[in-house]
Amino acid sequence: MDEVKIWALDGDSNVTPLASKDHTDTESLLEETLVRNPDLLIPGLRLVGRQTPTEGGPLDLLGVDEDGRLVVFELKRGTLSRDAVAQIIDYASDLNAKNDVALAEHIAANSGVGGIERIEDFEEWYGENTDGQSLDSLRPLRLFLIGLGADERTERMVRFLAENTGMDISLLTFHGFAYDGKTLLARQVEVEAAAETGPRRRRRLSVQERRERLNKKIEDSGVSETFSAVQGMFEASWPQFTTNPTGLGLSIRFRRRTYARIDPTKGSVRIVFFPSAKALCLDEFRQPVEEIPYETYPKKREPLKDPRTEIQFQLTSEEWEQHRDRLSALTTAVYEAWENNGQ
Repeated sequence: MDEVKIWALDGDSNVTPLASKDHTDTESLLEETLVRNPDLLIPGLRLVGRQTPTEGGPLDLLGVDEDGRLVVFELKRGTLSRDAVAQIIDYASDLNAKNDVALAEHIAANSGVGGIERIEDFEEWYGENTDGQSLDSLRPLRLFLIGLGADERTERMVRFLAENTGMDISLLTFHGFAYDGKTLLARQVEVEAAAETGPRRRRRLSVQERRERLNKKIEDSGVSETFSAVQGMFEASWPQFTTNPTGLGLSIRFRRRTYARIDPTKGSVRIVFFPSAKALCLDEFRQPVEEIPYETYPKKREPLKDPRTEIQFQLTSEEWEQHRDRLSALTTAVYEAWENNGQ
């Protein structure tokens, strides 16, 4: 890798070489600077995860680019070595092995860490920030190795992958310089993936098209009457709510924040209460979780002790009729708590 140098010019065309800052000083600034200024990585990038867990360990940063693709970043405090190449492929392959629903739930469940915004419903967030694209537009994943330099073997390996395998992998390095009491960062692209990587971007779906897809999913699941009854319960209990159709179901919101979702599944309806709803009136959820079959996401969590856990009641038509009064009382309690907390 060629050495990066920067010179300061004055009005008389005199040049002063800037001193490179010690790597230790730059390391301490780099990750936090990139979290606060993700455009330094990719223009238009939205970060959705920091230290997101994978089978191979926590990945440093996770984002969505302007095209709606998921981007995996591995940052090294120092010079990048060949181990970093294997590491980022390990992380990305684990995420890519998840289906769209599992991937969306995984991102949402692990958001809100280290200065990253908390995302209650990733599919809804994704649709709003990509003009209605569906979750399959997240792929193929993009991979970025970030460091304060890279050895020749690493650069050779990344270049081979980018130019010969179709993998969208790039290598960026940052260099720190001292000038007038400030630290300057220089960004250098060592290896950049080919511009034409992966399939052509899909056309973004309109709200009407998403509603039509959801209606077909409800019909195919054989739960039209039950789904309509559950939606009617929310309409009666939450007079100020709005809805947004997603690939999973119908999200229910107050003032652009999601509090619940209704999902049609084969032979049943899933009623999902997000942590935002649970936080409004936690005690009101105690009796329902004792009486009504439920699951949590993430799986096998304590529904009332873990503040970031969704509560999901998945009910057949018969189970809905059995528990509808209890669920109606719960939805009413959530709305009243929302009003009493100043909306």
